[in-house]
This record gives sequence, C-alpha cells and structure tokens, in this order.
Amino acid sequence: MAQSSIYPIKCPSCGHEQQVSLFESVDVKEDPSHRKDLLEGRLNQISCATCAFEFVVDKSLLYSDPDAGWMLYLHPSLPEEMAQAEEEFATVLADLEEVLPSDQKLPEVDLVLSRNDLIERIFVREMGLNPKVIEYIKYLIYTQNLEQFLPEEKILLLNADGCDENSLAFVVQDRETRKLETMLQYNRESYDSLLELLVEDGDQSLVNQLFPGPCYSARAYLMQDEI
Repeated sequence: MAQSSIYPIKCPSCGHEQQVSLFESVDVKEDPSHRKDLLEGRLNQISCATCAFEFVVDKSLLYSDPDAGWMLYLHPSLPEEMAQAEEEFATVLADLEEVLPSDQKLPEVDLVLSRNDLIERIFVREMGLNPKVIEYIKYLIYTQNLEQFLPEEKILLLNADGCDENSLAFVVQDRETRKLETMLQYNRESYDSLLELLVEDGDQSLVNQLFPGPCYSARAYLMQDEI
C-alpha cells in the first residue's frame, strides 16, 4: 500500500519552507494513478504556498507492481555515491523481509539512482526485457562511442515509444540541459543473442558477473571507474 510522511521542504525559488506530504512508497495495483503521476512528473510535486512555484521533490521511493512481481527502489544519488545507496538499499530489503509473512518470498527489487532511471526501469520491466542486458547494451554504446557520448555529459535511456518487434530504441540526453539529442536503434536479434549468451547460467551468468550488486547502471559504473 502507498505510504507518505510529512517533510519540511524549502522552495528553490523563494526559500519559503513549508510542511508537505510526500510519498515514500506507491502500489500501482492499489492505485494505478500513481504510475501516471510519476511518468508525467506530478508524483511528489509541490506548489509553494508563498510564490506558487511548482517543483518536484526527489526523494527515496519504493515503487511496487504486485501483479507483475517486481519492485523498484529509487535512492537519488550521484554515481560516486553508489556504495552508500547500496548500503541503505540493503536496510530497506531487510525491513521489507521483516514484514512479509513467513510463507512469502520478497519479489525482485531493483535499485535505481535517479527519477529518469526509475521511469526507464518501469518500461524495461513492463516490456519484459532483461534490465542487466539493457545496461550491457548501453555499456557497449558508451565504450564504442566515447568521443560522442561521454558518461559525464550524456545519459542513455531506453525509449519505449521507439521500440518495435525489430529494434530497441535508445535516446541520448544531455545531462546539463536535459535536452534529448539523438535516437539510436539496436537490433532485436542482437538483444536476443546477448540474452542467450549472458543470462543462460542463472546466478552465475556472465551478466551477473558484469553487473554484480543491486545497482546496475552502465553510466554509473563507467563514471565510477574514472573516479
């Protein structure tokens, strides 16, 4: 079920501080409108009581889709803060397991570091794609095109609207301006081949060796390597 708490939030425009209710978790089976609000930028959106400036508060959020059998946990963090995010994520998992009935198993829970990553992961999961294979494809795109797509400057995201039965679509977003710049197509047959190659051995699969741990972001790992 959805949970919210009261937080003191300062307006980034005028500096006014007010007490606001922010979602800490949402369940899209219980209330499908939360998915729509998240995708359209309205979830945890605040209107300043003084100047009427509207802004979104990025905070930790647990996103649950019980019918699909997976959960996503957003912990807004910079790539260099991944280790801390993973520590807090472990605490969240332990808390979730404590409240589960003894005969139930915790579903898959992904850790993501930004709201953009959360929205993308929702589409990846809903499309039945393997998130780690998608990140591996991004890793290939980055490393083969570093002169064009520096991880510090460019963000690669799956574009669900551009995907079809023959290809997957990725969009390049400028990190500073947030403008979408380039669309890239990746052959579906190549994705299927990677899926067979990288995932066939379960927990010991190559993709789990390439992306160990709960947070698997190609961009974050590439940026960590440069720190």
